[in-house]
Amino acid sequence: MFFRWKDNIMDRLEIIHLRGHSHREKKDPIVAFRQLSVPRRINNLKEISLFQDHALENDLKIIIRWQGCTEHTGKSPLGLQLAAAFSEFGQIRHTAWEPVMGYLTQKAKS
Repeated sequence: MFFRWKDNIMDRLEIIHLRGHSHREKKDPIVAFRQLSVPRRINNLKEISLFQDHALENDLKIIIRWQGCTEHTGKSPLGLQLAAAFSEFGQIRHTAWEPVMGYLTQKAKS
């Protein structure tokens, strides 16, 4: 495989880590995530995903991926809204991440 500098990727991430109050209520935030109604046109919003920790079922992460330059730096209004909404299910840690460097992989040509 060929590796090269990933200088063209500008995606930013916001991660909302939710540690649920209890294992009994672990499905409540998943149901709430399914019911999200995110406006279709938010500038530069690429995706919003929900991940569950493999070992800790009441640990969830909402990942917001922003593409390119955005009008905000750090935590977005959308991220702040989601963090506030999901805080009813447990402890929240909301962070914003900017790319520093990375690599793209490419299959070797035959």
